[in-house]
Amino acid sequence: MARSKKLNRRTVLKGLGGAVVGLPVLEAMLDDHGTAFAQASGGGALPPRYAIVFAGMPLGGDDHDKETSRINGTLMSTPGHHIVPLQSGADYELTTPLRPLAGLQQDFSLVSNMRIPYDVNSAEPDAVPPGGAFRDFHGGGCSPLLSGTRSESASFTCNGPTSDQVIAAMHAGQTPVPSLVLRAQPSFYLSGYSFAGRHRMSYRGAGDPVEAQDSPQTAFQSLFGNFVPVDTGAQAEHDFRQRMRRSVLDLVLGKRDALLSRVGNADRIRLERHFDEIRALEERVASLPIDAAGQCQKLADPGSDAPVGGDNAGAGSDAIGTNTGYSDEAGRTRVMADLIHMAFVCDLTRAATLQITAFQSHMNVYPISGNFDSPIPFDRALLADLHEVGHNGDAEFRGQLPVSLCLQWHIEHYAYLLQKMKDTPEGAGSLLDNSVLIFANEAGHGRHLNTPSDTAPKTHSVEEMVMLIGGRAGGLSPGRHIATDGAHPGQALISAMQAAGYSGDSLGEVSGNIPELFA
Repeated sequence: MARSKKLNRRTVLKGLGGAVVGLPVLEAMLDDHGTAFAQASGGGALPPRYAIVFAGMPLGGDDHDKETSRINGTLMSTPGHHIVPLQSGADYELTTPLRPLAGLQQDFSLVSNMRIPYDVNSAEPDAVPPGGAFRDFHGGGCSPLLSGTRSESASFTCNGPTSDQVIAAMHAGQTPVPSLVLRAQPSFYLSGYSFAGRHRMSYRGAGDPVEAQDSPQTAFQSLFGNFVPVDTGAQAEHDFRQRMRRSVLDLVLGKRDALLSRVGNADRIRLERHFDEIRALEERVASLPIDAAGQCQKLADPGSDAPVGGDNAGAGSDAIGTNTGYSDEAGRTRVMADLIHMAFVCDLTRAATLQITAFQSHMNVYPISGNFDSPIPFDRALLADLHEVGHNGDAEFRGQLPVSLCLQWHIEHYAYLLQKMKDTPEGAGSLLDNSVLIFANEAGHGRHLNTPSDTAPKTHSVEEMVMLIGGRAGGLSPGRHIATDGAHPGQALISAMQAAGYSGDSLGEVSGNIPELFA
């Protein structure tokens, strides 16, 4: 059989109206080993991708140890609910938060017992150690967690570039989108308060944030519609026109058919699957209510499908309303995970962040708790917001298990993206083989950062922190629980960055990696 014509890795399909469709990595773009681009310049390795999925929540509940919960008013001690397994190394037993990753245990490693340093004896800004936390949680932990640079105030501001932007700078000019920064939670949900920086997790440099897109529709159009609205009016007009337009695939129909006739059978199957996924993605975004972005109010009466929930009712979650503080973060997150996957498949970007919930998130968990995969039955949905779950906001359902089930919900979305990347062929392996996918959350479960003399476990802690590092880029060897001796979370990020091609050995004021993550 004659070999199909070779294609440049940067090949795209251009059609009517400026429509552009990126292509996945095809055999026609690779050498005989499936590991190099077929480019006139001589090629190179398949590009590593780097992404972080973030949860604005801790690992345990105030004043409850790793095994203690109060369920339906009964205090019980049951192991296996805290995210950290009892066993280190391979073949550990999946804990309650990790249950969505069943079947994917060999595709990620869990790094535990990490901590951000702080001065136990002084809460003054000049006492904060390098890479350390200012002793005022929540804001005091933000900068060292994301940028490896110390915080000197309680503001939710990074004082150096975040890891995703370091990776994005490495690929500057090589992709249409420098980095994809997304957030599923569109409102803070606490009366009298605003995000005030809690909605940011990507920074080009000190005090220079990359604003996240919280609209699946706008994110989709920015990737596949060659348009980024500049204001609410432009968004409304653009949304209306896009609803009246044909699919972007229809606009490149002739080019698409011509390309299919040029490639071999394996590439044809891969292209058809790629086009099917784009079509499915278009249909998914199109099925959202027109005003789902939360920025465009076209319908006079959207009814129960209102895109953004109002502020939570009640104080301390004791009277929380079941229809407030929630904007279908589950649906938004799923669409955004699809967008990240497709952006990586098309090589539209190589760096992405997905902030499912903001720092100190007050998202109402009632709408998601009805589907919790709980090993212990409870007789009603959880009545609390995400922040108050950690602070025992529900009198009859508190402690480790409710926190772990909320964490499980976040990890379910991480597992979804991990699986999609694993199921996507690329070169001699999969997209996941050429990627690093991180799951991080806001806090650990140890001494209170503000008052470390209080040794009872608290949510406001930067001790006993955890990250999940998925993928096999750069020699990563997943499948293990790695219990560190108090490593800095920045060292886990440095390891992930190095796997994604970063040649340095530092992030902000933190240096060194975690060698056990590699083969």
